[in-house]
Amino acid sequence: MAVLISPGQEEGNVPYVEESGFGTFSSDPNVIAAKVSGWLASPPALESLQCSAKEASRPSATLDIAKDLASMVFAAKQKQL
Repeated sequence: MAVLISPGQEEGNVPYVEESGFGTFSSDPNVIAAKVSGWLASPPALESLQCSAKEASRPSATLDIAKDLASMVFAAKQKQL
């Protein structure tokens, strides 16, 4: 459950989370309470969220990004030589 979106940070993540089926966004406390309560009261709903999150996960994403950045820096340095 996303309850706050930092501009330039999470705003792109909310559609991904919602479209992937493992969460949603609201800043309304009543909506948040109802949604989370519904999830907690329903083991099948929690299992569905968990399965969707696992399917959408990219455990190596941070390492992949770091490798890409390192490659770009290395290529730029090579051009300077």
